Amino acid sequence: MKPSEKFDLRVTFPHRVGIVGAGRSGIAAARYFKSKGTGVFISDSSAQELLAATLAQSGLTEMPHEAGAHTAALLQSDLIVISPGVRSDLPILAQARERGIPVWSELELGFRASDAVFLAVTGSTGKSTAVSLLGEALRAGGRVTAVAGNIGIPLVSVTAGLPRDAVVAAEVSSFQLETIERFRPLAAAVLNLLKNHLDRYRSEDEYYDAKKRIAENFTKDNFLVLNIHDVKLTAWADTMNKRTNVIFYGHMPGANDSFWYDEGIGKIRYRFGGVQGTILDVKDMVLGGRHNFENAAAAAALAKIAGIADAAIGQGLAGFRGLEHRLEFVAEHAGVRYYNDSKSTTAESVLCAVAAFNGGVHLIAGGRDKGCDFSLVKSALSRHAVDVFLIGEAAGRMEAEWRGIVPIYRCVTLEEAVLAATHRSLPGDAVVFSPGCSSFDMFADYEDRGNRFKTIVAALTGERIVR
Repeated sequence: MKPSEKFDLRVTFPHRVGIVGAGRSGIAAARYFKSKGTGVFISDSSAQELLAATLAQSGLTEMPHEAGAHTAALLQSDLIVISPGVRSDLPILAQARERGIPVWSELELGFRASDAVFLAVTGSTGKSTAVSLLGEALRAGGRVTAVAGNIGIPLVSVTAGLPRDAVVAAEVSSFQLETIERFRPLAAAVLNLLKNHLDRYRSEDEYYDAKKRIAENFTKDNFLVLNIHDVKLTAWADTMNKRTNVIFYGHMPGANDSFWYDEGIGKIRYRFGGVQGTILDVKDMVLGGRHNFENAAAAAALAKIAGIADAAIGQGLAGFRGLEHRLEFVAEHAGVRYYNDSKSTTAESVLCAVAAFNGGVHLIAGGRDKGCDFSLVKSALSRHAVDVFLIGEAAGRMEAEWRGIVPIYRCVTLEEAVLAATHRSLPGDAVVFSPGCSSFDMFADYEDRGNRFKTIVAALTGERIVR
């Protein structure tokens, strides 16, 4: 028996759990184990003053902890749970594994703590939108539903109390998948495998392999939904077909089950289990853009697997209004529209944002470089953009990649970039903040970055920003 097999979290709990990272996930895990009578020790790399404030705010002031480093005190644990932002290859975690101490991600914890049905979504871009569309489809079908995970809601904070017939729509990151053991959702969608997170992984293949772990435990009782437009995923499908049920989305391929956006008639259609049908006409959707129609097709596939009726899936998809910080309309002033796409952390996200407009785009981009391939954006810039305003650590590499396509301006702050873009805009244009990078060079996170953009726009335009 593996050391972690004795902790099924339905009958048997560890005596002492070490939590590495005191962010949202770590605090949620600490609260969960405390409620079960398990001893908890929190280890965080932040300063003592900051960790103490976090614990006080969370009502965990008396919980044993250490700050500034991860020490051998963690090795007194029966189980260690790590937050998504914590590297799974830390030396202290290697020592734990050598001693037979299991190391789980919050994904593994949330899964083991729940009796609910899990549906999962991963990919390099589009995860949050797709999993939110799925949540709306499930709710429209009358299922008790929790949307959680990498979208910002720790899984264990909502999954542990759900009934057996509830459904968890889980957004899953490669970081969370690094330390799974039993995690096996009923179905999982992989939206794309794109060059990303090379600040964490040694190669593209190592990153892709982490994503593919979402189906590590799949059998013929499970379903794997893959984007047929991604050549890496179609190649993987040839292998996975032997182990599980593969469904494509994107267009109708050969004899495979598939969900797709039929551009000719403007509808999302499917072939599944020997039956063909239509989910909805995309003109009824609040969200626009081909990439969102394809996200909706992936969500429809997962909802259909969960047994939701076509009409309910269509109703849920149609009513979804989009997510904050995902190409979010902020304000219009003097004929210029402002959009907040702060969740954009890849080159592909920038491409989708720029291409969503017919033209007149003033792009604000930049941040901490994750090694993305910014050459992918060139054609969209040439067709849709007027100019580009760059900020942050990646500005130099982005400028070198895009030089000669449109005018490029380097700015020191986000405020300067917004003012400069506004000055060069004409009625009918759009100022689009789509960074294509992580936020940590200048901001606490993408939400802080997006909120700062909205505050700047509000001050500039005199508009009251309401979400």
